[in-house]
Amino acid sequence: MKSLWLVLVALLAVSIFHTANAQTKESAPKEPPFVEESEFEAPPAASADPLQSETDDALSIENEILQSGGEPIATPPQAPNTVDLNKDVPEAGSSLPDDLILEDEAPAIAAPNNEIPSSDAPIEEPVNVKPAPVVYSNEVVRKSPSGGVEYIHHPQAAVGLIRIEKDGTYVYKTKDKGEVKSTGSFRFGAMDAPIIKAADGVTTFETMYSGPTVPVLAFEYEWQPLKISQNLKVQAGFNLMMANGNGRFAESNPSGGTPQAGDKAREEYTFVAIPLNLGLAYRFQYMDRQVFAPYISGGGSYIPVVEYRDDGKNTNMVGTPAAFGGGGLLINIGAMDRDTAFTLRSEYGVTNLWVTLDYRYLKSFSEDVDFKSNVITAGVSVDY
Repeated sequence: MKSLWLVLVALLAVSIFHTANAQTKESAPKEPPFVEESEFEAPPAASADPLQSETDDALSIENEILQSGGEPIATPPQAPNTVDLNKDVPEAGSSLPDDLILEDEAPAIAAPNNEIPSSDAPIEEPVNVKPAPVVYSNEVVRKSPSGGVEYIHHPQAAVGLIRIEKDGTYVYKTKDKGEVKSTGSFRFGAMDAPIIKAADGVTTFETMYSGPTVPVLAFEYEWQPLKISQNLKVQAGFNLMMANGNGRFAESNPSGGTPQAGDKAREEYTFVAIPLNLGLAYRFQYMDRQVFAPYISGGGSYIPVVEYRDDGKNTNMVGTPAAFGGGGLLINIGAMDRDTAFTLRSEYGVTNLWVTLDYRYLKSFSEDVDFKSNVITAGVSVDY
């Protein structure tokens, strides 16, 4: 038993000896800070000529191939018209083709300097530059209740732009001062026939011209020569009254037959009266877009009268002074529809468009041509 243990111990000692000897011969790489002394040895000196070093390497490779019994490597033929940089370069033009020879270029000449010295440069007068218009930033002012529309500053907002329609129309806010410089009126109506009797004392205007009333046209123009009040204006105009009728026989047939006195004659008469009016008018208007505006007017007239007959005989002409007074009512159409008012103002320069109802009483001062007439007319008035 003891001999067995001795053998085992001997074998273990021999194994440890061989293991240590193997580690000594094939030692593992040293780790820092342990280094081999050969790491700090200087490398072999490099050849001074890199081309010579490459040549030596090539020869060594060729020798190894020859020693191994292989065939030598053939040296590649040198391309024609090439230049060996290790040899002297031939002079230019000695062996180069003509197309590779560069011609002698003329020396470059600097362009003359035409700049004017700063001391001799002309002094320019300062130019007034108009400042650029103010451009507002896209700052959000407010949003619609739904949050989908944003209102932003626009450069034209300073001159009244309030919105832009979908079709690109720009809508501006304008201030209507409501100034009225003049007014024109055109009306149509009827008036009482004048009281006129013929020389026979029987024939009157009504019997001769068929009717107690006659149609009449009226035109008037109002303006402000004196800036006393915007509602007080001078009024000038005229009326045109016309009637047609047949003459009457003044005497009966002496034989007792026709015609009798007062019978209709074949001659046709035309009666024309043109009252010329001048006076004052006051309008009770105190708002720019007042719907109803009553007014009063009054002044003097002169009424020329002409009566002529179609058979070419004598034409009668007469005139009489007169006075008138009355009033009326204006109904503003523009105040009822803003689009109509805007169109009239922008396209035609019309401030207000009125429907006019007018009444006046006309009284002449002549007994031969007696006008005691009620004149009722209706029409249109326009403020400019």
